Amino acid sequence: MKPFNFKEKDILVPELYPETDASIANAVENPGLAAYKLPKNRGSVIFTKEDSIILSEKELSNQFIVFQLSDKADGAAIFESSEVTPSIEGNTETPDVLMNLDMQSFHIGDDVKIDKNTRATMRINIGQDESTVNSNFDIVFWSIAAGLDLYNNEKKEPATPKDLKADFKQAFGNRPIEIPGGLAKMTFEVVKHEEPKWWQRIFNFFQSKTGRVFTSTIGFPAITHSAINLIDELLNKLDKSSPEVLFKSRPLRLALSQKAKNNYTGGNERIKIGALSPGFCVLARGKDFMQFINADAFYYPTYGKLVPASVSNADLVSGNYEDPFKNVTYAIFRVGMQAAKLDPTFSFGSE
Repeated sequence: MKPFNFKEKDILVPELYPETDASIANAVENPGLAAYKLPKNRGSVIFTKEDSIILSEKELSNQFIVFQLSDKADGAAIFESSEVTPSIEGNTETPDVLMNLDMQSFHIGDDVKIDKNTRATMRINIGQDESTVNSNFDIVFWSIAAGLDLYNNEKKEPATPKDLKADFKQAFGNRPIEIPGGLAKMTFEVVKHEEPKWWQRIFNFFQSKTGRVFTSTIGFPAITHSAINLIDELLNKLDKSSPEVLFKSRPLRLALSQKAKNNYTGGNERIKIGALSPGFCVLARGKDFMQFINADAFYYPTYGKLVPASVSNADLVSGNYEDPFKNVTYAIFRVGMQAAKLDPTFSFGSE
């Protein structure tokens, strides 16, 4: 088994349909298909391949999907990406998007076995989708390889969600991710494994002023698919270290601006595409889709996890509440974005 495999063309497409659309009723009623009715008359979401074939629930099980956390206290708390309207407009003067990613926390479900030798390797690729209209830029990706130490040897217990955080901007030398045209393609993969000897030589864990560091990141800005394949060859040495896939990844296409969404769909309401806005998002697995879409929860950065809205501060501090996310594995990301105009003719030479 190859734990990491970047299949750039194997797109996952979330499609949002209104409550009254009868064309997908049979799919929603079929328990074997990745088709779900949303709560409170918000419609239905189906997950398809690029050829419009609906995935099975088994295919979606460990696939990463993106949810956006609402910025309002009232109403739905968590939205699937196809429900999101981009907050960045975009225009001919600023058609591109600059982006920063900050992993706030990584929550490992209690159902995942962790001991003193348990580690995880994470891979994120994000870059311009090849469907971007009138782009003069080559297709490149910003790639992150991250090592996660899942066990706190000092406390003799698994690392907490807030321990597992990383600012990916630093990994890119404080350079933002550049998305020409504002239409992005993203993958997210996480593999749990035992620690091989070569792993510590790549991912350096150190003691900071605030204590033990549990994540180590390496950034590869603006690289091609071929370069990503070389990184995969190295990381796939994990196949000899008892790998267990926590997140696998078909690429997910995301509109980061309204202009990018309109350019892709051409204004056709029958063309579906996911979107993302600045703020907080949840990366979770398909098997937990209904858990998140039905959740009324708040994110507490102090604890690095989602907490039901009904839980009081006293119960939160004491841990005296029923945690619906106890056995759910998910990551919380803070996403920064800014409209921009990139220059494809820029060079360091003089004329």
